[in-house]
Amino acid sequence: MKTFGETIQKIRKSRGITQAELSNNLLNRTTLSKIENSLEEPSYQNASLLIKRLGITQEEFDYIRNNYNLSPKEQIIYDTLNIAYNSQNQKIDSLLKRCQLISNDDDIQMITSILEAFKTGNIIEARKIIIPVWKHRISKIENWNILDLYVLNMIFFVFDEETMIGISNRTIDTIETKYPFLKSLNESFALNKAAILVHKRKFSEAIPDLQKACKLARATCRYDKLFLAKGRLAICQKNKEEAVKCLNTLKAMEALDVYRGLQTEIKEFADRFNEN
Repeated sequence: MKTFGETIQKIRKSRGITQAELSNNLLNRTTLSKIENSLEEPSYQNASLLIKRLGITQEEFDYIRNNYNLSPKEQIIYDTLNIAYNSQNQKIDSLLKRCQLISNDDDIQMITSILEAFKTGNIIEARKIIIPVWKHRISKIENWNILDLYVLNMIFFVFDEETMIGISNRTIDTIETKYPFLKSLNESFALNKAAILVHKRKFSEAIPDLQKACKLARATCRYDKLFLAKGRLAICQKNKEEAVKCLNTLKAMEALDVYRGLQTEIKEFADRFNEN
């Protein structure tokens, strides 16, 4: 792993930023030179400001500092966020073993609980494991970070509908206020919230979230989610022709899981198309 100063210098030079430009109104150029040559350590505040001035996040800085490799903890989190519920038991077992190698870490303890819940393969048992994690940790955090948001997206399925809507509202607000670059995650929460509202037959309330999901799906080029959102919007607006068009498009795209989901919704709310 490179030193803090070596990493600052590497990123600064790669971006064509001079020492004078980076240190301007923060510290003098001589001090920055000493930091870059590992002769002096910056304060936590100055270190954070130097990273911010380079236009990257702390996570990106740590990734570069670690020679473009994730740390063991970061790798566990990344691998966990990329598994499907109860579909990769060998991977879940492997992740649980890796979690045991990292002690006294709240994030890893939370990941362990989620993996154990996934392994049950039973939503009732999964809920028994995950709800305490929600009550004793995530719900008490005033400012959710990016990991909290991704974890909530993973465990969303265990909550009752009212809690889901409350979580969706807060996560969407957090993303739009603090993490606007998380467009795909924002889109997922908007779609999930809309699905609940449609299920509760609150069609007019679902429309703004579906319109938002359509906009975000276009921005992220997630056309499977775009036509799911447009199909769901067609149900809300009693437009059978548009709903069927979206369904056929999903089938042609071979987005079969999404296709089957929208197909089920169209059948469930077929009575709406007869109201016109």
